[in-house]
Parts: sequence; structure tokens; C-alpha cells
Amino acid sequence: MATTNAHLTTPTKTPSTNSSSHSRKHPNNPSNSRFEAYNRLQAAAVAFGEKLPIPEIVALGGQSDGKSSLLEALLGFRFNVREVEMGTRRPLILQMVHDPSALEPRCRFQEEDSEEYGSSVVSSTTIADIIKSRTEVLLKRTKTAVSSKPIVMRAEYAHCPNLTIIDTPGFVLKARKGEPETTPDEILSMVKSLASPPHRILVFLQQSSVEWCSSLWLDAIKDIDPNFRRSVIVVSKFDNRLKEFSDRWEVDRYLSKYLKWIQKFYIIYVIGVKGGFDEEKFRPYIGFSSLRDYLESELQKRYKEAAPATLALLEQRCCEVNAELDRMDSKILATSDVAHLRRSAMLHAASISNHVGALIDGAADPAPEQWGKTTIEEQSESGIGVWPGVTVDIKPPNATLRLYGGAAFERVMHEFRCAAYSIECPPVSREKVANILLAHAGRGGGRGLTEAAAEIARAAARSWLAPLLDTACDRLAFVLGNLFDLALERNHIRDSEYDKKNGDMDGYVGFHGALRHAYNRFIKDLAKQCKQLVRHHLDSVTSPYSQQTTPGKVAETREALKESHMTVPETPSPDQPCDLVYAGVRKENVNCNEIGPRKRISRMIKNTENLRVQNGGSLLFGNGDSGSRSGSAYLEICSSAAQHFARIREVLVERSVTSTLNSGFLTPCRDRLVLALGLDLFAVNDEKFMDMFVAPGAIDVLQNERQSLQKRQKTLQSCLNEFKSLARAL
Repeated sequence: MATTNAHLTTPTKTPSTNSSSHSRKHPNNPSNSRFEAYNRLQAAAVAFGEKLPIPEIVALGGQSDGKSSLLEALLGFRFNVREVEMGTRRPLILQMVHDPSALEPRCRFQEEDSEEYGSSVVSSTTIADIIKSRTEVLLKRTKTAVSSKPIVMRAEYAHCPNLTIIDTPGFVLKARKGEPETTPDEILSMVKSLASPPHRILVFLQQSSVEWCSSLWLDAIKDIDPNFRRSVIVVSKFDNRLKEFSDRWEVDRYLSKYLKWIQKFYIIYVIGVKGGFDEEKFRPYIGFSSLRDYLESELQKRYKEAAPATLALLEQRCCEVNAELDRMDSKILATSDVAHLRRSAMLHAASISNHVGALIDGAADPAPEQWGKTTIEEQSESGIGVWPGVTVDIKPPNATLRLYGGAAFERVMHEFRCAAYSIECPPVSREKVANILLAHAGRGGGRGLTEAAAEIARAAARSWLAPLLDTACDRLAFVLGNLFDLALERNHIRDSEYDKKNGDMDGYVGFHGALRHAYNRFIKDLAKQCKQLVRHHLDSVTSPYSQQTTPGKVAETREALKESHMTVPETPSPDQPCDLVYAGVRKENVNCNEIGPRKRISRMIKNTENLRVQNGGSLLFGNGDSGSRSGSAYLEICSSAAQHFARIREVLVERSVTSTLNSGFLTPCRDRLVLALGLDLFAVNDEKFMDMFVAPGAIDVLQNERQSLQKRQKTLQSCLNEFKSLARAL
């Protein structure tokens, strides 16, 4: 707006002649040295994941608000990032290096997992293709729509300033087709994370056609920088607003509104307005060159201010890396020291065992939200989706909460109880009742109906409750098996908190594999033992000699039937009244003083004949007319069997299984785990013990870690030396 020369296209390649551009022409200028030093430090930080408070500029704003155009204008050439949709799905760290000898731009990309840069790229199309390809590969590997892992590009050019800007994905309101609905929230969260560090300058772009009072993303900026102390507001695409102004005073009023609201604002891409504007007052805030000069001078100022703190931090990091390298050397040397390895391995195994006990007793770290599982997740991941024989949907309390350890164990126990009480004594065929009842009648005694019902209930309990018990053991074993990874995480957190490295066993792949195997075998053995114990309780409670489940009178049996909601077959039974059966049995009892095999057979035949006569010519379940009789032996037996089954189930679930599973699983995990792991891992000779540490791959992992540490040490030491030289020149 200041002149009619400003336009919307990328600035020309003619270098400006202002003071900041003049300083860029002299490579020995201290500001250039600072810029180069911070650029190399930034490259190292990205490669090694170092968290260093390097002064940086972060460009943020909504999609299509002009961020890519601003970057191209700063660079002085177009590289088509805005035409590559996937390019906005990863942050782009753009390191601009002013090099008077580079009459054509030279761009190089940092390797994804190294501080090294690749070969020079000149073609703008190739640059866009590299950004697109790297983004697609990473997102496919991580199975995400966006990623916070940055792409680093270094651009050396005669017509760009010394600036480093982080270009972020643009804010969006709605996910693109084929992307998760959470993509807008993921982008917002990532951008906030990138912009939150206090050492970063925020350049917030928004189109001039949007009123700030209705800005969609201004609240996000306020969350990050409430007082706009490190924010620069950039109004883009101002030509869309020009039709509203017809005179100079209207333009001045519009600009005064911005100046009153925030001191650091810039309006870029301006074309001429009739009558112009108050240049003396607003010239520093208008045009692309003003913004570029401000950003460059502000970044250099922050570089200078941060240099002493950066130097101190580098010295600290170099000392830490040196210490890590010394520990790694000691660890590699210790692979030949059996006594040292045994001590370290024992400490590690004991620590893991203690963490398992703590998780069982109710520890709440690591975060259950991340490490816990819901009931559905437990069922899915364990491969045990449903309880056998249960047709209703079992939903225990807290099923939707993410639990682990003792809490998850108790939830499975409650789920087992719900499943057990949902199973009733199944319907029994008349043929089965007849076979059991007549067999008891033949053996004599006055409790034929009662014993037949009890036998039916015992058989049903063994058939239907045994699979439930096995499933409960398997589900509980899965819950306890998950504690190994949680114990490892707790151990890692504790070591980090206390800087404890004495028992550090990282890198020993063979040992960690053996430790995990020993733990899994321990849990598997517990599950096997618990299955045997609960099966023993089931056998005991379903034994014919058990007194715990003896039913009461027939009237009580009928009442128990109502309570247990047993389903009675809809087909009417032709069975005879129960008092008729008792009459036949009593006749048999009268002759019970006869002894000898022959007399016993004679007695059984006689009783059978009595039953046949009293049953209208049929043998209990024949075709005799029993519809007029009151009561049915079949129904009475089914009713009594239901009561038996309910009593067996109650005794088993409430008195036996719960305490057995708690003592069979949890007590050994607390008291015997460390001993069991010790016997598996350490009760061997030295040769076999060392197999865990000299196995293929174990030493290689340590050597690779050492090489990575050496590389980091070398890079950080180089940066430290450079900053020491820089500090002397300040």
C-alpha cells in the first residue's frame, strides 16, 4: 500500500540494499556465525531427538491462509508446497541461508534419522515430490493422517534472508475424504505442541477478509500466547479488502484498529490504494520486506541472547552423553564378567517382581488410561470372547474403564460370578430321568426321587460349570500376563526418576527374552494349577457323598424351582404321581430283610411288577392314563434337580472358587514370583547363563547403541566448540 510496486507474486530476485541485507553479504559477520551455529545445532536436535531451546519461528494459521506463499516469498523462489496436499501433513523446518554465491537456489534435505544432508536439489518439482514422498511413506508406516516428525530442508540462495521457519499443517474444520474424523483435532494439538515452547516466535497468518472478532483460530493462539508477547499477526491477501476503501482516511482508520489492538502486526501483499495512507505512521507495518526484516532481526537478537544459555546446555548434554557412553562401554565389557552380569540380572528380575506385586496391590502408574484395558479389549486380545454356555450379555461393573492388575483381576472375578449365576439347570429328557430313577429304585432305599434329582443336578453342574471355571482361569492368567510389560514400564520410569543405572539391563536381548519367557511360564503354570484346584472343588461339591447340597422336602424343592427360574418343558408329561412311586418303594422296603442274591432279584422283579400294575400297565413312563393324577414324578425330579444345581453353584462360587483363585493366582505372584524367576534364570551353570548375553544379536544391539552414542557425542561436541568460539566473539 505504501507504493504501487507491491504485488501478490513472489518477490523479484533483486537483493535489497537495506542494512540487514548488507549484513547478510558478509559471511564473517557475527550474526551469520550465530545463524550457522544454530542451524547445525537444530539439525543435530532433529536427528537425535534432543530437546534444545533453540530460538525458532513457527508459521501457523488456517489452511489456504497464505503460509506457503509467505515461505516462498521469503525464499525468493516457488517450490510448489502449496500444490502438494500431503506436504501440509508434516511440519517443514525450512533453514534459509543467505549465500551471495548461490545465484540459483540449492536445496538439500536432512536424512530422516541422521544429521546428515543429502545431495543438492535444484528443481522445484523435485522438491515438491520429495516432500510428498517422505510424507506419504511416514504416514503409511505410522498409519496416521498427520505426523509431528518434521522434514528439514536447507535452502542456500543469494536472495533469501538468514531465517529458520517451521511451517505447520494448516488448521482445518473438517477431515478430508478418507481421513479419520479426528484429523482436525490432531492437527490443532500438534500445532499447539510445536508453538508452545517459550523460545519460539509465532507468525500467525489470517486472510484480511476475516474479521478478527470472528476468527476461528485466534482462540487457539490465545491459548498458546495469551498476551501476544511472542506473536506476530500477519494479515494476508489484503487485496480482497481493497474494494471497501475509497479514500485515504478509511485506510488509516482500518490500520489504526490493528495498531491499537497489537503492536506487532504486518499487512503483506498490498497493491496501490487511491490516495495512499499515512506512511509515517504505518510504513513499518506494511509490506513483505518489513515483515522479513523484522523476523530476521528478531531471530538474530534472540540468537545472541540465547547463546550463553545454549552454551551451558550444550556442556551439560555433552557431559551426559559422555557418561552414557562410559556406561555403555562398561556394559559391553561386563559381557565377559559373569559375576557382574548375575548381580545386575538378579537386581533387574527382583525389581520386575516387586513391580508386579505393586500392580496387583493397587498401583495406578503407569497411566491406566494408556495401559489399562476395558472388558471388551480383554476379551478380544485374550481370544476368549464369551463365557461358554452363557447366552446373555455379561456386563460387569466398570466394564468400560481401563483397568489392570488387581482391579482388572477383581473385575474378571465378578464377571465370572455373573456368568455362573446366569446358568440354570438345563431341561432333562424323560428318558434320562427314567434311566436314573429306575436304577435308584432297583438299588432299594426310600429316596429314589431325591437321589435321581441329585444325580441329574450333579451331572449338569459338572457339564456346565466346568467350562466356566477353565475360562475364568484363562482370563485371569491373561490379566496377570499383561503385568510384565507394565512392570517394565514402571521400572523404566523409576530408573529415570532416580537416575538409577546399577541394574540397567537394556540391550541384552537374550536376557530380556528369557525373563519374559520365565514369567509367562510361571503364569501358565499357575493357571494350570488353579484349573486343577477348582476342578477338585467341583468334583467335591458334586460328589454323591457331599452333604452340602442335600435338598429339603419336596415342598422346598418346588419353592427353589421358582427361585431358580428353571425352564420346564412345554410338552405335558405322562408321568405318574410321585406318591405312587413312593408306595412302590415302600413295598420294597418291607422286604429288605431278605438276603442273598436270589432273593434280591426276586424282590426287584416283584417291585417292578407292583410299579407296572400301579402305573396302569406301564413302567413309570408308559402310556397309562396319568393326566387325572395330581403331581408328576418327572416334574418333581426336575424341580428338585434345579434346587440341587442352585445349591451346588452357590457353594462352588461363593465358598470355594473365589478364595481358591485369589490364593492360587495372587498369593504366588506376590510371594513366589522372584524365587521362580530366579530358579529359571540363575540356577544354572555359568556357561548356560552366559548364553542369554552372548546370543546372536545381543552384543550387536549394544554395539549399535554405542555407535549411535559416539555419533551424538561427536556432533554435540562439535556444536559446543562452535558455540564456545561464538561466545568469545560476542
